[in-house]
This record gives sequence, C-alpha cells and structure tokens, in this order.
Amino acid sequence: MLKNQITLILVLITLVCISFQPVSATTSLNETNATIVSDLNQTAGKDLISLVDTTRLDIGNHQFFDVVWSPDGNHMLIDTFVSAYPKGEYQPGGIDALYAANEDGSQLTRIAWTERTSREEGRAITAPMWSHSGDYFSYLYLEKGNWYQIKSAHLFVMSNNLNFIQKIELDPNVESESDPSNFKWSPNENKIAAFIPGKITIYDLDENNNVSFSIPGDNVDITNLEWSPDGKKLVILKNNHDVITLDIEKRQTIPIFSAENVGGVQWSPDSKKILFYELKTSKQGNDLSYDMYVKDEAVEKPLKIRTFNSGFLSMKQWYPDNEKFLIRVSSGGSYTLYSLSMTGDLKKLIEGNGNLDGMVTPNGHIVTTSPNPGSRIPPYTRTYDLSLLNGTDRLTIENVAYHAWKDADMLFVKDNRVSVLNTSTKDTCDIALPSTNSGRISLDPSGRFIAVDNIIFGLHEQGSYIRTTGGNDMNITTPKVGILKNDMTEHSETKTKTEPAKLPGFTAIPACMGILIALARMHMKK
Repeated sequence: MLKNQITLILVLITLVCISFQPVSATTSLNETNATIVSDLNQTAGKDLISLVDTTRLDIGNHQFFDVVWSPDGNHMLIDTFVSAYPKGEYQPGGIDALYAANEDGSQLTRIAWTERTSREEGRAITAPMWSHSGDYFSYLYLEKGNWYQIKSAHLFVMSNNLNFIQKIELDPNVESESDPSNFKWSPNENKIAAFIPGKITIYDLDENNNVSFSIPGDNVDITNLEWSPDGKKLVILKNNHDVITLDIEKRQTIPIFSAENVGGVQWSPDSKKILFYELKTSKQGNDLSYDMYVKDEAVEKPLKIRTFNSGFLSMKQWYPDNEKFLIRVSSGGSYTLYSLSMTGDLKKLIEGNGNLDGMVTPNGHIVTTSPNPGSRIPPYTRTYDLSLLNGTDRLTIENVAYHAWKDADMLFVKDNRVSVLNTSTKDTCDIALPSTNSGRISLDPSGRFIAVDNIIFGLHEQGSYIRTTGGNDMNITTPKVGILKNDMTEHSETKTKTEPAKLPGFTAIPACMGILIALARMHMKK
C-alpha cells in the first residue's frame, strides 16, 4: 500500500513538473498566442468618423481608443476620440464617443457622443468608470464655454445592460477631466460619492437611497475626494485649505487640519492613516517648504513627521505595509525618489534626470520610469526605461513603449511584443502580436483578452483555436454598431433597434486560458 502511494505521489509530481515548468529571469514563455479577434477601428472607428460633419469640418490625424474593462472582464467601455476642426481653421478639438461591447468587441453599442470644435462652446464625454461589482458604470458629460472653460458637469450612471439609472448634476470645478475630483466610486460597494454644489452626496445604487453631507461656504472647491480603502469614510480637501473626513456610517463631518495651502491627501491601505503636507512660502515667494503630517485614527491630532526645505515635492504612493510612503523631490533638473517612514526617517532610493517617476507595486517593490529622447524616425515612438527596485537589486528594461498593471504583474510593450513581468520572481512571458501597432494596452481581468490600441487580441495556448470578428485582416462582413436610445445628449439618436455583432463560442473559452496560464506558471515558483 505504501509503495503504491509513493508511486502515485511521484506520478503526480511528474505531471505537475511537466505542466508548470518554471522559467528563469533571462528566458521567456512563448506558449501563449495572440490572435486578432476584433478591430475596433472597423467598428467603433468607422462609426466615430461617420459622426463628423464633413461639410463644415476637416478630420485631423489624431484618433485614439481607450478600453476600460469591467471588473469581471465580461464587458468593456470604449472611450474614443477623433480630432476635427472647422475647414481650413485648425484648432484643438474633435468628436468624443462612448461605446459599450462584450469582452471580445462584439455587440458594440454607441452610448453617447459629443462635439467640441469651437473655442466658444463645446461638449465632451470623459472619465468612463465601472462600479466595484461591474453592475454599473458612469461617465462625465461636460458643457464648455469660451476657451474650453467648463460651464456645467453631469454624471450619467447606467447599468451594465445599458439601462439608464441616474443623472447627477455635479459641481463644475473639475481639476482633471480624465481623473475628476468631483465624484468617486466606492472601492468595495456599488456606491458613488458626488460633489454637488453645497454638499457631498453618497448614492447607494443597490439600496436605491442616498445620504448627504453639507459643505458650507461660498465658492467651495473640492480639490481632493477619496474613499478610504475599507469604504467606510471619505476624505476631502476643501479649497486647498481644509482636510475633512466624512464618516458615512455615523454621518459625521470631522475637521482634521486647516492651513493656507494643503495638498497630497492620501489614505493608507489599511484606512487608519491619512498623509498630507502643508506648503509654506517665504515672504519673497522664492523659497518653498513642505511640512509632512500623518493623522492616525488612534490619536486626536495630526503629527508633523518631517520638513522639506528645498525642491518641489510630489506625493506618490503608500507602501503596502502602511508604514512607508514613496515621494519624489525635484530640484534643478534632478529628480530623486525617497522612502519616507511614518516616524520621519528618509531613505534615498534612486536619483535621475529627465522627469524620473516611480510607483510602489503591490508586493512593496519600486518601479521607476525615465523617458528617452523622442525618436526622429517614423513612427516617432516615444519610449522610456523601466527599472524594478527591490533593496539593492535592480532590473532595468530599456525602450518600453507602454506599460500597465495586473495585480503585481507588469505588462509592457517593447519591439512589437507584449511581455508580462512577475515582479516577485522576475520571470517573464512574451506574447508576439500579429500587428505592427503596439501602444496603449489593457488586459481583460479574466486574462482571456488584451486590447492594444484599437485591436482586441484573444490569448490562448499554442494549438488552441479562437474565433474572430471584424478586422483588417479578416475577410468577413464588418459588424454593425448598435445605437442606444436615450436622452443623455442632444446628439443621441432615436433608433431603438440595435444590430449587434455576434461572436459565438467565446463564452465557452475557459478563464484559465491565455495569459492566466502563463501567470500561473510563473507564480508556481513563489
């Protein structure tokens, strides 16, 4: 009996070793193929171009597609733009359009579109975002006046089956159109916090109710609005002066700190600390200093932990241990990354030129980026060097065109190839793309698909088969675009019948295919 058990164990070990053969940091896994399944330029792109009134507008040479996957990876939002301007009068602007589709690009539906081709007035659609569960999504609709000044802002909330849920009028003071400060989704519930003139309201979409917190004062500007990672509180920065927390369960407004100029407000990953700085200037206005403060929930008042008397300070990111924070100090063309402890200790990590930047990975490593000089050879691709820092160890990847993250794994584009780097083991897997257009990338959370600019690739093991839908390299009919009936913008169409493209068979593709297979192999070494 014992002999048989030992034999069985050895057989299982052999099978595991065959299935999950590890790789070294200098080799690559080439067992994942990428197949074009959808070319968004042939679907959303053509529909977007059709929205340009060519009787009065010229079409520019700038067009982009930004794919935003739902958390479960079953749906995508496609934020698109094409430059357009009055004939013979070049100026910034163009056509925005937002689409929704299945994970493979099928059943594409236009949600809304806007035009901004005049300096006197225009409209924009921006910042599409999913709720925590993926049951809902939102986008921002802006109306602009002279020289693109925002006159009004509305947040539209919809369900993932494209039913209209709510329209919320927001405060029009938007710090960044791509990352607005006047609304934020909860990190763990289907709730959204919105800054409405005079108050902040939290909408609970599942329970269909809301709670509001009054924000008194004239000309109030919220320059920072952040959920605590546990979803129980909010921190706001009012007029760059006042740090305030909002306890949602207790419905309490709690002032934390007030000064002439405050910034950099960030929650710790455990939701127990808030870090921020007070910026001071000399009477002559030439000298700057930053006083760093941390507010721990266990103490009544914030504690000043360190002062920086030179350079410009940039707040980056908490370490996952909740005890350190990554900052960048720039001075005279030199950039330095530091690790700052909550006791005020400072550790220099790396120094460089050319706008050195950095971030903290989920496993506590540091990734830095340093731009390279722009290429003078078509297609004029801008690249940068990436470095992974772990104590004294340093791994550098040169001439990267783009990178993104999936948990602790880094995806990057280099030489027309998407690679995945496991930042813990430094193992890599490579995916050769059957396309020459490598730039903005976005991985489907399920690991079955990856978007590279306007192309959706299916990821699969060698020898397996994936179906395809419309694209340049496919001799099939281009799918039609459905048009959503709604009253969200003045441009919305009134068609009620959609003609979705169907892509049979994709729901049968198991989630363990594609890049998840490669990641599983790498993580076997942990």
